Amino acid sequence: MAVWRLPAFGPHALKSRNSVHRIKPLDALCPGPQLPTIRGIIGLTRQGANLEQIWLDGRASARRRTLQTVHSPDLEQALNQLVDDGEFHHLDGQLGRFNLFEAMGGVRSELRHSNFLAFLFSPNRAHGLAGFALQKVLRAILDDITPESRPIRPLELAVADLDDAFVQRERDNIDLLIEIPSLKLVVLIENKVGAAASDGQLQRYRAVVERRYPDYRRLLVFLTPHGITPDCEGYVAFSYRRLAEVFDELSRHEMIASEPKLLLAHYVEMLRRHVVPHEELRDLALRLYERHREAFDFVFKARPEPNGILDDLKARVLSVEGLEEDRSVANIFRFYPARWNETLAGARCSTSSWTRSGRGLLFEIKLHPSTGRVHLVLVMGPLDQPLRDKIYTGAMSRPDLFKGLVKPMGRHHSTLFNRELLTASLAPTLDFELQSLTASLAWSDFQGTELSPLIETVEHIAAKALADEN
Repeated sequence: MAVWRLPAFGPHALKSRNSVHRIKPLDALCPGPQLPTIRGIIGLTRQGANLEQIWLDGRASARRRTLQTVHSPDLEQALNQLVDDGEFHHLDGQLGRFNLFEAMGGVRSELRHSNFLAFLFSPNRAHGLAGFALQKVLRAILDDITPESRPIRPLELAVADLDDAFVQRERDNIDLLIEIPSLKLVVLIENKVGAAASDGQLQRYRAVVERRYPDYRRLLVFLTPHGITPDCEGYVAFSYRRLAEVFDELSRHEMIASEPKLLLAHYVEMLRRHVVPHEELRDLALRLYERHREAFDFVFKARPEPNGILDDLKARVLSVEGLEEDRSVANIFRFYPARWNETLAGARCSTSSWTRSGRGLLFEIKLHPSTGRVHLVLVMGPLDQPLRDKIYTGAMSRPDLFKGLVKPMGRHHSTLFNRELLTASLAPTLDFELQSLTASLAWSDFQGTELSPLIETVEHIAAKALADEN
């Protein structure tokens, strides 16, 4: 088990022009009835007790009390029947297998999918498939096009040697651009996993290809999970569902070596878990739910809330005297020192350009549900440009304090400070309780060592910048 350094919980003065606000330590590491106070934790820790175990004992006790209120013999029998169901074990085995792409994270990241497809479609990369994967996918795309609209005949593609295919990523912002000189064919693939194409995006890419390859035949593909029809003439829709079918067939081909077979199988499995529905598993899940509705409803109600960690951190932040909540959004909790209402009164932005409060500098705690990552940032919003420049330059001059400052300065929002509270690599290895503990201790350490210096230095930099403006 990790050894934690107990953070400094002493009070830290926050000086302003007319008053002194004091940040007090957290009253309780785990707010709630009958949970251990921070003073109790410190006292027990001095006696040799384990901080993590004390915290977990408190959370577990609260959870047991909650579960006891809804326990019944009928519910216990329903849960036992679910656990004994053979199809439940089959579903658990299907979903619980190790998957290489899940281990790397970003299963719905367009960037990672595009990178992998570029690797797979490049005949000379070290995947052992030569041009086979590219050929199979292109033939599947052509199958969805009427014969008179196909830029190339399937037979011509089937007998072609694709070893000269050249795959480019993000050329002119195009996700995948594939040149096949031997066929005088260029393939454009615009990949959208979650977002939609922006206005005019597909038209711009089509114009680029037409201008750059006037003598080539052109195949323009819009790749989405469900094969959404593109809003631009000349494109053909292709789905990740169909892509998974092609790769599944390819992974079972007797001529394919074991290594690329495994790679393709893992990719197909990941697609069917996270990008497109796997009909067989979906039907199995529906049957299980119908048979064990009561047990599943109970389990669903007892699950940790996705934003539970963020809610815990919000409670801890707002227990600190002098810190106030700004307008927050899903997965982002914003807060600020109340004294900034006075000391940073001149550093405000339009209420329509960021938050409705108009504050120009805010702390944010961000939760990334897909990875479990939680981090704390100090963000500068869209202030007047001269003022933004001076505040950013002042922060850059103090790298000892403004850690994680993002360069270059953003056009509208700029991150001046960044601290990880729970990393994306650590989060999947911990259960919910330890995730919350890790993030809470990191916040307490930040509060005790970095919060006051940041607040005071921001005030000093902003005051100087505002004075120069006047």
